[in-house]
Amino acid sequence: MGAEAPQPLRGPGSGPTDPAAPAGVARDPEFLPPGSPRVLAGFLVSYETTDLGSFWPVYQGTNTLGRKDAADGLSIEIDHPTTSSRHATILASARPGRIKIEDTGSTNGTYVDDERIPAGTKRELRDGQILRFGGYTATLKII
Repeated sequence: MGAEAPQPLRGPGSGPTDPAAPAGVARDPEFLPPGSPRVLAGFLVSYETTDLGSFWPVYQGTNTLGRKDAADGLSIEIDHPTTSSRHATILASARPGRIKIEDTGSTNGTYVDDERIPAGTKRELRDGQILRFGGYTATLKII
C-alpha cells in the first residue's frame, strides 16, 4: 500500500471562489465570499500633492474610493476637489493579485490610462496602470 499524496492546505479565502473558475485559476475579485480575510492586494501611489508621494493600501475585497471627509465608510480618501464623494469602487483579490475598478457615477469621471470608463462598468487592471479620479492621478501597484 502506497502512501497517499499530501493535499495542499486551504484556508479561508484560498483557491478560486468564482464558481465558474476551474481549479488553479486566479480568483475573480467579484466573487470573494463575505468575510474573506483582510489581505493586502496592492497600492495606489501618487505624487500629485507632495514630492515624497502618498499611498493607499488596496485590500482584498471591496475598497470604496472618494473625496476626503465627504462620505462615511470610505476605504481610500483622496484630498482633491475634483474627486466625487463616492467616486469609484476597487475590487481586489490577493494571491495572485487581481484588481478591477468601477466608476460609481462620479461627476468628473474615472480614467484608466487616459481612457474614461463608463459608469457602472468594471475594468480589469494591470500593475503600473495610471488611474485618474477626476483631476487626481495615481499609479496602481499590484502585489
